[in-house]
Amino acid sequence: MRLSKLFAAACLSLTLAACGGTESADEVLPSEDLSSVEQHVEPVPNCLPGEQTVYWEEYGTCGECTVSRKAGMRVRQYAACSGNIAGTKSLIGNPCRTPCELL
Repeated sequence: MRLSKLFAAACLSLTLAACGGTESADEVLPSEDLSSVEQHVEPVPNCLPGEQTVYWEEYGTCGECTVSRKAGMRVRQYAACSGNIAGTKSLIGNPCRTPCELL
């Protein structure tokens, strides 16, 4: 079911881009649909016994994204296993947060 939602979201994005309907392409859908349309989001890594899952966020620049036509800030959410952070780093979320102040 989730795969079909991802496929439908990808087709819609391609259709909008091909038809020039890009005005609302940066807008974020309501939170209940957000996980099905985020791009490049990976599952939380399965860590080896004795390792812990580490979570952190990295913030982008204000104005990178929009929510309801208001400038937002891209927040990339990551997870990794404590024993091999570089090798297990996974992007688990890529939301747009508002408000932000344009400089």
